[in-house]
Amino acid sequence: MNTCTLDHAPVAQPSHPLAQMWHGLAARWAAHLEALRERRDAELMSELNVDTLRDIGAPERWVERAAYRRQVDDMRLGDLRQWRGG
Repeated sequence: MNTCTLDHAPVAQPSHPLAQMWHGLAARWAAHLEALRERRDAELMSELNVDTLRDIGAPERWVERAAYRRQVDDMRLGDLRQWRGG
């Protein structure tokens, strides 16, 4: 019996071709939503302070991303301040 997992619960593979196509589409959509959630979480983590990320034991790539994001934000603010005249 063919089984696949959707939302971490084993589900029997449907036998009708249209049902199989729909089931495959639902599985791809679930994977897409999971990827979106992971990207959103990574973006939120990059907004934290570098020291905070190191304190909680975040992976080094998250620390580097946060440092890079902070540099970009500082450059943008510097450009705006210069444009404003102060």
